[in-house]
Formats: sequence, C-alpha cells, structure tokens
Amino acid sequence: MKDVPISDAAAWQRLGRVTGIAGLAAVVLLFVVLVGSRAEPSFTAPAAEFLGHYRSPNTVASPFRSFALTIGLVTFVWFGVALSMLLRHAEGVAPWRSSIGMVSGVLFAALVLTGNEVAAVFIADDLDPQIARFAFEESQAAFANARVALGSFAVCCGWVIASSRFLPRWVGWLAIASGGGLVLCRIDWSNNIWLVPYLLFWLWVLTVAVLLLRRNFHGVSRSA
Repeated sequence: MKDVPISDAAAWQRLGRVTGIAGLAAVVLLFVVLVGSRAEPSFTAPAAEFLGHYRSPNTVASPFRSFALTIGLVTFVWFGVALSMLLRHAEGVAPWRSSIGMVSGVLFAALVLTGNEVAAVFIADDLDPQIARFAFEESQAAFANARVALGSFAVCCGWVIASSRFLPRWVGWLAIASGGGLVLCRIDWSNNIWLVPYLLFWLWVLTVAVLLLRRNFHGVSRSA
C-alpha cells in the first residue's frame, strides 16, 4: 500500500472529521424534531383531524421544528457529499457509484423540503379541512419518494464500502440492507413497515460518523 503525502493525508483527515461531525449533527437535529412532536393522523382520519393537526404547536412543521428539520437536512447534505468524496477516492477509476450516491443524498433532502406542511401550518387558522388533508397526503407522498432516493444513497455507499473495505465490510452490508428495504417499502408507501429500514439507516449514519472520527487517514490509498 502506497502512502499519500502528508499534506494530502491531512486534507483527507480533515474531510473525514467534517463527515463524521456532520453525520452526528444531522442525526441529533432530526431527533430533536421528533422529540415531543404530535403523532400524525392516519390516512383514513376525517378531514377535521388533519386541520387540528396543523393547528397544533407540536407538529413537525411548526416554526421551530421546521427550522431544525431544515438545518438537519442541510447538515445531512454535508454528510452525504463529504462521504461521497471519501468513497470516490476509495472507489478509484470511474467512481460512478459514489457519484450516484452523492446525487441521491441531495435529492433526498430536496424532496423532503418540497412538502406543503409548513405552508399549511402557517395558514392553519384559515385552512379548509380538505386542503389540510391534501397537504398532509402530498407531504407523505413526497417523503415516500424521498425514501427511495435515500435508499439509493445507502446502496451506493454500501456497495463501495463493501467492495473497497474503506470501512469494515459489515458497515457496507448494513447500508445495502437498509437501502434495499427503503426502496422496496415504496411499493406500499403508506405502511409503517418503512420505519424498520429507515431507523436502520440512521443507525448506519451514526456508525459511519463514529468510525470516521476515529479513523487515521495517514497511509490511505485508493485500495484502502
């Protein structure tokens, strides 16, 4: 294994630290959004229940929580792009998997942020119950599509990790398992079974973040 120059190793070390910190921060911020938030109504609930949901101060789309969600998603983009750059180096020639992973991670954040729930909360006092239902279902459909992009990100990253041994191989297989589950759950997107691979994915993010913060990049090479 051929060592890289010290200056290059320091740059990769810095990128690894940024990736790890961004991953931890994204998980913490997204967890803060969920803590204490009001449970969402079921898809079969009456329209008035959706309106009551948006008038509650404890929804995910309320001002503070929507702010934390936005920052968390942007922080995840930092994590996804930085990790893709690390994996691009590990993948070597024609790094198409890490490139697709990068785009998929950005697409996930973009799709989550396109929902209409924030607007629904803003005008909740004057909102028609049927429009409240539509805003809820539209945001849930956008999130279901976003989970497919997240699954693509996980599969691409896991594939590179498992084949390059940039991190322990089991970390790669964990990503592939969670990503595959997220994609398959799109078949029945209203079923809460998606929570299993989704939570598994964030466990993977935490694992990768911790491993990168502890990793020594001196001596790293494309075959690492």
